[in-house]
Amino acid sequence: MEKKFLFALIIISLCACDPDRIYESNVAISAEGWRHAEPVRFEVEITDTISPCNIYINVRNNNKYRYMELWLFVDVRSPFGVVQRDTAKIILADYRGKWLGHGLGSKFDSRIFLRRNVRFPVAGKYIFEYEQGTRDEPLNGIEDVGLRIEKLNL
Repeated sequence: MEKKFLFALIIISLCACDPDRIYESNVAISAEGWRHAEPVRFEVEITDTISPCNIYINVRNNNKYRYMELWLFVDVRSPFGVVQRDTAKIILADYRGKWLGHGLGSKFDSRIFLRRNVRFPVAGKYIFEYEQGTRDEPLNGIEDVGLRIEKLNL
């Protein structure tokens, strides 16, 4: 019990010391797998339209994930309702099958650039939506996906 409390305290302390973070959230994927019809959605209130930002995709996979890459369809909806769709290829393992993310045991965390040096054109609510783009239905081995937006230090 004490170890869990200490671990949680350390994580909270590390997260509190992140002045560049504008937004970060991670969503757990069902233990039954990630279905195409179940996109993951993030609603982000943007107030700063001057500072450049980096936008990242966070992924946590386990050893049951069968591929070296993950394909995502990423929709970004502006406050005006304009939708931009990107296709993101996320490399999770090298050609020998070694996981590239950080982790212990059978779980690995990766943070991948979606966009670099971005300025949001208007303030308001932006909606980011991820849809898994593989042929597997459901896709197994992905435990969490997330979004991180941080200020770019020039």
